[in-house]
Amino acid sequence: MEPTRQGAPVNDLFKAKLFRDFSGTMLWQVLGKLFQVVGMVYATRCLGPDNIGVSRTIITLAMTLQLFLAFGLDAVAVRHVAKGTAKAGEIAPAIFTFRLVLGLVAAVLWAAAVWLSPLEGLERWTWLAGALFLLVLSLDYSWLFQATEQMPRASRFQLLSSVAASLWFILFFEKGQALGSDLFVLLGANALVVGFVWWRMSQELGFRCLSLKRLAKAGALFREAWLIWAFNLSYFLLANMALPMSFFLLGKTDGGLFVSAQQLVVALQMFLHYFGIIMAPRLVVWRQADVDLFRRRVLLLAGGAAAAGLLFSGGLWLIVGWLYPLIYGVAFTADEPLAGQTSGLLPVLVLGKFFAVGTAMFTWALWAEHRDRLPVLCCLPCCLISGALYFWLLPIHGNTAAAWLTLGSESALMLFSALAFIWAARQSRLKLA
Repeated sequence: MEPTRQGAPVNDLFKAKLFRDFSGTMLWQVLGKLFQVVGMVYATRCLGPDNIGVSRTIITLAMTLQLFLAFGLDAVAVRHVAKGTAKAGEIAPAIFTFRLVLGLVAAVLWAAAVWLSPLEGLERWTWLAGALFLLVLSLDYSWLFQATEQMPRASRFQLLSSVAASLWFILFFEKGQALGSDLFVLLGANALVVGFVWWRMSQELGFRCLSLKRLAKAGALFREAWLIWAFNLSYFLLANMALPMSFFLLGKTDGGLFVSAQQLVVALQMFLHYFGIIMAPRLVVWRQADVDLFRRRVLLLAGGAAAAGLLFSGGLWLIVGWLYPLIYGVAFTADEPLAGQTSGLLPVLVLGKFFAVGTAMFTWALWAEHRDRLPVLCCLPCCLISGALYFWLLPIHGNTAAAWLTLGSESALMLFSALAFIWAARQSRLKLA
């Protein structure tokens, strides 16, 4: 292996950069998420199960639609930049313009549907705010930092909006807080940060955000990305359909109780999610360098994530009984049987998120192999089967069924993805032989 100027192997520099990126990202994530969790918990206690159930359902639906409108362009853009076939500043105007147009159209349709609905008062205005929230989400900027391997910086920007919202919750929220107030705060904080980041990155990379001439480039990216888009959408539904199902099938209160467990899991998920984002361009590099080493590293990363999840979730089972009432108080734990059921959701959902890291490693590895069809074939059956089971099991077993269905679908997807990756890696090795 060719030494660098300082005498360290190139591979060691890769490891050092990976460690710096991950540790730098996690430093900001830990500091910000600790404060964010406090803000979320406080806002949840102020709003109560019914109100938090409505606003978080709106947020989840907006995120689902945003992913639908993303069309998988992020992953393809990252892949092109990582391989050196395009520059981030060349792709950014096309993606920004494409998503701004689609986001505006979707927001107008959302608002029209709400206006024609029988909703009234604060509930109507909260759902209308969801249209603007969808527009802001559509202008996601994280792929720019992922493609240029600057995720620690991206984490600082993303945490800025979260910390600002949490600070507002802590300073100005009080018991009996009005419906939708948390959504309005999140909307304002995210809109300011998104606008600033796109302006800042356009200055640094030398591009104009809005460029109708670049829309043809977005079309070319979509033709390459549609299978990745299909996977992202089906996976997001698989991982997040539990909350809307709980809200619409069981009611506001059960939806709010499920949110109380889910939002603690989301705080942990962000740590795990950033690990996957940091690893994505590195997997492409490993695949180009050494197929056998690439395969071993992917299996090691996925297996390590699953083992860590089992240990962490097992420890959480031992303390969740007293931890949950301590965090949320009487409004979420007054009914003792229900309280036990709700607190028991947390370890199950946490384990599913660790398994999701393993799935992410296999999925990005398959994309690095240009096997874009395989993740879709793995995910769609899991999504459809679990979706059907929600209608059957939720009315009988409530939120407990929602949590276990989430874990079951994540486990099945990780297993299928592992088998698909092993097969694809073997085929690649045979071609090289």
